Order: sequence, then structure tokens, then C-alpha cells
Amino acid sequence: MVGNGWRLSRGRGSGAAQLPLAVCAVIAIIIVLLGKAEASIFDHARARLSDWMAPLLEGVREPVAGVERWVGSIGTIFDVYQENLWLKQQNAELRRWQNAAVALEHRVDRYELLLHAVPNPELQSMAARVIGQSSHPFVKTIILDAGNQQGVKAGQAVVDDRGLLGRIYLTGERTSWVIPLTDLNSRIPVVIQPSNHRAIMAGDNTPTPSLETDEHGGPIKAGDRVVSSGDGGQLPPELPVGVVMADGDDLRVALFSDADAADFVHVIDYSIPLEPPPGAASAEMPPSGISPESARSNNEQQTQMAMSPPNPLTGPAPSPRLSPKLAPRVKSVREQQAQPEDNGDQEDTVQDER
Repeated sequence: MVGNGWRLSRGRGSGAAQLPLAVCAVIAIIIVLLGKAEASIFDHARARLSDWMAPLLEGVREPVAGVERWVGSIGTIFDVYQENLWLKQQNAELRRWQNAAVALEHRVDRYELLLHAVPNPELQSMAARVIGQSSHPFVKTIILDAGNQQGVKAGQAVVDDRGLLGRIYLTGERTSWVIPLTDLNSRIPVVIQPSNHRAIMAGDNTPTPSLETDEHGGPIKAGDRVVSSGDGGQLPPELPVGVVMADGDDLRVALFSDADAADFVHVIDYSIPLEPPPGAASAEMPPSGISPESARSNNEQQTQMAMSPPNPLTGPAPSPRLSPKLAPRVKSVREQQAQPEDNGDQEDTVQDER
């Protein structure tokens, strides 16, 4: 009896111990199903959480960034002299290119003035700072300290001092999430210069996105410059993206920007004003500047001229050009006028026969 009672109590205790595990399993399954069915709920919850964690992330990033800069500067202490010589040489070459660029810019301005070219719209941007990174909902997502309160919207382009970095995916009140160009879900239209070959740059979670080109464009070679095309109106044109590099038979892009080293960025506010399409012009609508009353009187005059008898001195009246709307009416009136004459001719013929 004692042994049996001990076994029963032990069995009840093991079942009670397994109950919390079963409840946790059910809750986990419910959360997974909700995440698959309503992904937007978790996206908004994640954005609210990032808004709440933004001050903490800013405070934690300062000492971490300081330590990273200190550790990274240790290896460059012994190369300061050679680096200074290289920088002097590079600065001299950049001055030469700057002079050439200024001269070409002035020449282009004169050409545009002579050709009455439409100037490019000025891009409005706002500065933001990278305060964190996350591996959800994409492989790598960049978090900025600017959101809806600063006018950031989903789809806007994000650039750093070197080139295009990505685009806004999700916005909160004070934070926003950026999907970089290297992500698998990133696809943007680009132009390859100088051949002006249009292509799609698709990310594949590697540092060098791939290029999807067609066979009708110009030749492409390694080292060609890649910029945004602006097709679709989501991203502004002429944003620097990278250069073409060959990977066997495939073409890839070596990006100018680096998501890991990004600190301060610019969110570009670019939108094309949509014009309403012109309405279909009605064939019966009078010309502009003519009231409906005057148009109606003109139609009546045309009808009277069409039905007027010929003048024996001047000959038959000229047949006016009738609109498609008045032609059937004039035809029906002429038929009605011709019917009594036909009836009179028939009666004269009957009397002659008698």
C-alpha cells in the first residue's frame, strides 16, 4: 500500500511538472501561426520597441564606437608616414580632377542654357544617424534615429558620403529601418555608364549584388560606373551605386557604400508629382470658347441650309459639311419632304388611267 501510494503520488507530480511545458508549447505554436498570418503586427511591434530602445542604443553606441576607433587606430600608427605621402599624392591628383570637373560643369551649364534644357529638380534630404543593426526581419537591417516625426517615409533612398546605401523599409515615430542593397529582397533599377545599359541590381546576401541585364543594351565591361536610373519614381536618378566587376560569366557590382561602416546618412525626399491623364475628348463636344447655345444655333442653321431649295439665279445651294450628329436628322427630314410628292405623283397617274 505504501509503495503503491508512493507510485501514484510520483505519477501525479510528473504530470504536474509536464503541464507548464505543454502550455509553453501551445503558446509558441500560437505565436508562430500569428507571425505567419499577420506579419505586420510584429513589424509595428518591432518598430515601437525600437522607438523605446532608441535612447538606450544611442547611449550604448558611444563607448562601443570609441573602443572600435581606438582598436582600429593601433594598426595604423606604424604606417602614418607612408599614408601621409600617399594622401599628398592623392590630393594633388584630386585638385587636377576638380579643375577639370569645374570646367566641364560650366560648359554643360552653357549648353543647357542654349538648348533651354529643363533643369533637374533639387533633392531635399534630412540627416540621420545609424544607431543600431538588426537581423530581423531581413539578414541585416540598419536602424536610423529618424522616423515619422522627421518626415521619413517608406521607400525613400538612404545615402552616405560615398553612395547609395539602401531604402527605407519601415518607419516608426522616431526611428526607421533600412534594407541595404546587399539584401536578398532588394531590387533596384540601375543604369550602366557610359553605355547607358539599363539593368536590375538584385541583392543576394553577398557584399557584391548581381546584375540582371537584357541583350538589347550596349556593351558592358568591368570598371563601368553604375548609377540609379530613377525608373518607377521611387529612387532619384544619378545616385552613385558602384562599379561593374566580372565574376566568371556573371556581372556583379562593387558597391561604393559600406553598411557596416555607415554612421551619418542622408534620407532623400524624392517624389514625382503625378499629373492626371487627359480625359478622352468627346466628338460631340463644341470647341473651347463656344457656348452650348451658340453651338445649338449653328447646328440649326446647318439644318436649314441643307433643306433650303435651290436658287434659280445662283444655282443649287452648296451642301454644307454636316457633323456626324446632324447628318441622320437631315436625311430623315428630306425623306419626309419627299414622301408627299411621291403620293401626289401616284394620284395623278391613277386619274390618267381612269
